Amino acid sequence: MSLSVRFAFACTLLSAGCGHSGVVNDTLLDMERVHTSEAMREGATFAPQQFAHAEEERVLAEKEDKSGDATSATIHAARAIAAYSDALVLARLARATTEADDAREALARAEASAQTYTRERSDLERESDELEKKLQVAREAIAPVPSGHADPQREAARRVAARSLAAEARLICGAARLLSPSFEGLDNAEKEVDAIDVQLEKPKRGATTPIDGAARARAVCLGLLTHARRTSGATPEAGDSDALLSELSASGGWEPTRDERGVVVTLRDVFRGTALVPTASTKLAELGRVASAHPSFAVQVVVHDAVPPSPAEAAADVQRAEAVAAALVAGGAAPAHVRPEAAGARAPIVDPSSATYRSRNARVDVVFVSPRS
Repeated sequence: MSLSVRFAFACTLLSAGCGHSGVVNDTLLDMERVHTSEAMREGATFAPQQFAHAEEERVLAEKEDKSGDATSATIHAARAIAAYSDALVLARLARATTEADDAREALARAEASAQTYTRERSDLERESDELEKKLQVAREAIAPVPSGHADPQREAARRVAARSLAAEARLICGAARLLSPSFEGLDNAEKEVDAIDVQLEKPKRGATTPIDGAARARAVCLGLLTHARRTSGATPEAGDSDALLSELSASGGWEPTRDERGVVVTLRDVFRGTALVPTASTKLAELGRVASAHPSFAVQVVVHDAVPPSPAEAAADVQRAEAVAAALVAGGAAPAHVRPEAAGARAPIVDPSSATYRSRNARVDVVFVSPRS
């Protein structure tokens, strides 16, 4: 910036009535107005070196003026004004930089606060979900009014519902055992489910369907799963079933759902006899890799039938479940974290009496059991 331009710029910034008459006194007056202006305080504070240089030129200008050297006084006065102008520009730049730094720090603090609030909100939502599940367990555990005798058609419907509740109880207890194999209360709960199965398969003459007992057994198993999760020690991030559900949904090819156990992937047309078909083996290998990437999740494999299996077919279902488990392990799942189950036709998803739709009940559920509620 030339000397004349900086001189004009200083006069504009400071609203100083700078003249160019060529008279020494006018230049010195302009210099003094610049020096004593309010704005120049910023120059002294934020650009001390440039301000000190301007002060040196001002002292020289005054000295030359007193000695009668008008030309030298004018030159030093103009240099002082230019230096003051530079000091003012540097001061405003320094102030702007400081304000920008302060703004960035304030933004960083605000972003950190936002992240903290987001985590707190996520924790509160998890606690709310867990309390909701506890409330559900408590409601189901409350002894309902005992179901009395009903007509044969209603008893048949109760029998289907009781089988389904008992099957769900067994699978939920199985999920709890995956998280904590020796968890207290699991043995008794599973014995109760066994007793209900016996009553359903070999009902005593005149006895009512044990639908109430099946509902209570399911509630007990759900309570045990909830307790097992509390003692699993899993971090919120490691046991985030929402993240796993989103990941499986986004990857394509899967239609994951969620129940009390965790994230469920359902496969159909998996077997030829007791062997896996090639397409199923490929899909299960992919799910094995998912299990390997999420080691805090155990995996429950459940084979379901469309119609009640014969004893021979039930034994074949066990082999099928073990074949699925082996394929998951081959894909990367930890063997100790995979549990095969055969549910027969006790947990239908469509009306098993419908010849048109009951084939959809035949399926394999691969359940990623969440270590957290």
